[in-house]
Amino acid sequence: MKNIGNIISRSIIKQQEALERFQTIKRDYFFTRDQIRKDIEEAKKIWRNTLEQLPKQEFNQ
Repeated sequence: MKNIGNIISRSIIKQQEALERFQTIKRDYFFTRDQIRKDIEEAKKIWRNTLEQLPKQEFNQ
C-alpha cells in the first residue's frame, strides 16, 4: 500500500496551489474592476466638460 503521508501531502499542496491561483485571479479581477470604474468616472467628467463647451442650442428640449 502506498504511503498515506505522501498522498495527504500532495493533496494539501494541490489545495494550496489552487487557493493561490484563486486569490491571484480574485486580486486581478478587483484591480481591473476598480480601473474600469475610474475610467468611466473620467469619461463622465470629460463628457460633461465637452457639453459645457458646446454653444447653447435654441431648441433645447
